[in-house]
Amino acid sequence: PAAAPAPAAEVRLPRWEVIGGVDKGGIMVRVGQDLKSPQTPDRLATGSLVEELELGGERLRYRLIEGSGPAEGWVSIRITGKDLLHRL
Repeated sequence: PAAAPAPAAEVRLPRWEVIGGVDKGGIMVRVGQDLKSPQTPDRLATGSLVEELELGGERLRYRLIEGSGPAEGWVSIRITGKDLLHRL
């Protein structure tokens, strides 16, 4: 009999930790990559862990893994030379 196929290796997406927004209760999240797209009502909390879904320049589309804030959205990884997220 033929051997069972090996299970597909789980693809682990890059993870990031939110390090910015300490004084503001987290960092701003937008619904789209464009900086003019609408903001979400909630911020992504400092200390949250997110998974990278897409990276476009300084903009990251994420999925929330741990912490509080919108389940998905777009954030800036850096503003005015200050890091808002740190890649793990």
